[in-house]
Parts: sequence; C-alpha cells; structure tokens
Amino acid sequence: MEDVIVIGSGASGLFAAMAAREAGAEVTVLEKNTQFAKKLLSTGNGRCNFTNLRVEKDCYHSDDLDRALDIINRFDQSKVLDFMCSLGMGIEYKDGWCYPRSMSALCVNHALISHAKRLGVHFKGGKEVTDVIKKDDCFEVMTGGYAYRARKVILACGGYAAPKSGSTGEGFYILKRSGVRIKKPLPALVPLVLKDNPLKKAAGVRTLAKVSLIADSREVSSDTGNLQITEYGISGIPVFQISSEAVRALDEGKDVRVKLNFFPDYPESAVETLIGDCITEAAENLSADDPAWYLLMGLFPDKLSEVLSEMILPEAESIGDVDIDTFSDYAYRTISELVFEVSGNRGFEYAQTTSGGVVFDELNEDLSLKKIPGLYICGEEADVDGLCGGYNLQWAFSSGHLAGESAGKL
Repeated sequence: MEDVIVIGSGASGLFAAMAAREAGAEVTVLEKNTQFAKKLLSTGNGRCNFTNLRVEKDCYHSDDLDRALDIINRFDQSKVLDFMCSLGMGIEYKDGWCYPRSMSALCVNHALISHAKRLGVHFKGGKEVTDVIKKDDCFEVMTGGYAYRARKVILACGGYAAPKSGSTGEGFYILKRSGVRIKKPLPALVPLVLKDNPLKKAAGVRTLAKVSLIADSREVSSDTGNLQITEYGISGIPVFQISSEAVRALDEGKDVRVKLNFFPDYPESAVETLIGDCITEAAENLSADDPAWYLLMGLFPDKLSEVLSEMILPEAESIGDVDIDTFSDYAYRTISELVFEVSGNRGFEYAQTTSGGVVFDELNEDLSLKKIPGLYICGEEADVDGLCGGYNLQWAFSSGHLAGESAGKL
C-alpha cells in the first residue's frame, strides 16, 4: 500500500508529490499519458510564464477569493522563485511576468520531474484512473482493472482545458459520483466568438486595443493589449483576460458584448482631434479615385481600415464619394463606439484553463474533501482560475504544495 497516490503529473500534481514526499510519505504519481507534465510544455506559448511579481485578488476568479489568496500566500510567488532558483534556474522578468531564463517550458518540465525523482517520488505513466473508491482506512485507485491502494489520494487531474494534453475532467467525474458540489466547469483564457463577426474581413490583424466586457448593459471588466482579429471573432491577451467572466455570463443567459477602443493610449478628448487631423491630411494627399478606406490608413492596418470604412459610410467606395468633414465626424462617432455582441467561445480545445470546479464549502482548510476524509484536490479541480501572467501556474504550485504537505503528514 502507498502512503499517498497523486493522480496527475501536471504542475499541481508535481508540487503535491514533492511536498508529500518531503513530509515523509511514500508517494506514487499515476499519469494517464506516457509523457509526464505534458500540459506544462505549452504554458506561456512554450516559454513557461510560471508566476508573477504581482499577485492580488483581482488576478483570480473564485467562489471564495479570500481562501484562494490565503492558500497562495502560504506558498507565494517569492517561495516559487526561490524554489526555481534552487533548481539552478535563472529567472527572466518581463513587466512582472516571471519566466525561466531559458524561455523553455521543456527545461522547467525536466527540472521539476528530475527533482521529484531525486526526492524519491515514483512515477507510473500510461495509467488512466477510472475511479477512486474509499475502503475503510484506505482508497482503491482503479486503473483499467488494476487497483492501487493508498492511505491518501490527491486528485490533480486538471480540468477540461486543452484536452489534447490529457485534461478531460476525470477528477470531476469521480467527485460528482460522491456527491461533491462542483461549480459548472467552463472554458477560461479562451478566444471569443462574435455574432456574425463584423470584423471578419480584418482577420489576421493584430493591433493595440482596450477590450471591455459588457454584460446586461453593465461594464464588468476590461484589459488593454495586443488584440488579434480572427475569422470567428477576437483573441489575444486582453480577450483572454475578460474571457472567464464573458463565458460565465453567456452561460447564465446574459446579453454579452465587447467594446473595442483602438486608442487606449490617448485621452478621450484627443481622439476626435487625432482622427479628424489624420483624415484631413490624408485627403489632401490622395486622389478622388482612391478607395475611401485609404483615409484611415494612417490610423489602422489596411484590412482594419477597410472594415471600419464600411461601417462609417457603407455607400462610399472612393474618396470622391465622401464629404471629408462628414466622414471625419462619422469616423469618430463610429470608432469611439465599437460594440459587438459575443455569441460564444472557442471551447475547451482552445482554452488555457478551466473556470469553475469544486467549491470551497466542500473543502477543509488543507484542501481535503469534507465528505471524503483522506481525499485531496488541487489545481484546476478547485473553483479558482486566474488571468494570463503566470497566475494559474502559481495557483497550481500553491494548492499542490498545500495538498501534498497535508496529505504527507500520516
């Protein structure tokens, strides 16, 4: 019989396994894939943004932010940075976002797994867990007909996001069968789909923008950064940052819209002047036969200029068709009120993490289940999801460390 079995070798599972082993337990990690910590390889576009120098409540969503932050503060970003440095890893800082100096998630993967093995953690790949059954003073962990036995079990299976990495929600299925209350899991850090996508012709454009989320006519959140316009809608970090709330609001039946501001670095009072001056100057240097959208080329990428021109004056094909003062006035009014209806999202396949999960009312302070003593959860199993910027890995490390440390005290 094992002291502790950790189900899943992702970021939270690795930290849970290491913490349990350091607490004195014999630990085995069961992983459905033959490759360990597979999802970790894709974090930060393969560069592994693993934490952030700024960690506050507004960086997370949860049914109990106070408890979530308390868990993070027990093993906070400074402890994560110290730990990474102790593995011989240099740290690169970009606006507070923390990366390995190598900018390689593979290096982080190798370092964590090697350290866990050096501590004495045992790894078994190709072991898909189908159920966890409580039997008197131990658990039976079922894997395709074979039952592993352990005194304590840590569920670190991940959520539903990025299913190609192996995250297909097994932990939620196991917990639901035991009557554990789970807030509906939904995609987070995911691209959004716009109804009838009015920006479709500008697909491929990347440009600075402030993206504001409006749910039932109320602005909920916003973020500024590099917006990516796609054939289905919008993507990029500012979209990811509002996506958790947008997807949840859609699921609740709310009217969800996004407002785009392409001049976030200008005071509002200066935008009208900027647009008017650029259009007027452009008109003086263009011919009447040039397309009307040429008037916007000094402000926007060409494909976006064409789309916006059609919104401003759909009937205007060439510059000779428009009155410049009228076009400037319409341009300002149109561009300053770009609001689009959100009809959906790209789903778990394109999501970086899962929102929702086991609510904190079901959990003891040590992340064990109140209904199932000896069974712990961490990472995406809990109702905590963070913004882009290393926040989800920080939660994985902190929650994994707490669950492992607690389970390891036999």
